[in-house]
Amino acid sequence: MEDSFQRAVRSTNQQQARHEALIDAMNKFLQFQDAQGNPILEKRDFQIGSEYLFDLSVSDINHGVVILTDFFNMPGGSIGGVDLYKLLQAYFLDEDKRKEINRIIGY
Repeated sequence: MEDSFQRAVRSTNQQQARHEALIDAMNKFLQFQDAQGNPILEKRDFQIGSEYLFDLSVSDINHGVVILTDFFNMPGGSIGGVDLYKLLQAYFLDEDKRKEINRIIGY
């Protein structure tokens, strides 16, 4: 029978496999390729926690917004009064803004 440590390792391995499969799939679309058709999204070797958010680039965050808007079938990440680009850039890259957003949402 599997113990809790083995289950955690299996879960982590499955999450890594999902991450890598998602990156492979997304890189097939034109918006995730450079002018020569080379993939631009990169796989991460490990899951990132809040201590690694500052390592994200604006480009990384913007690519994530495109994936999110594709999932929701939205025409873009900046529509009407919604700007997911600015929101996620602020939340991930600015600790003070993240604390303020967390305070507003009661987290």
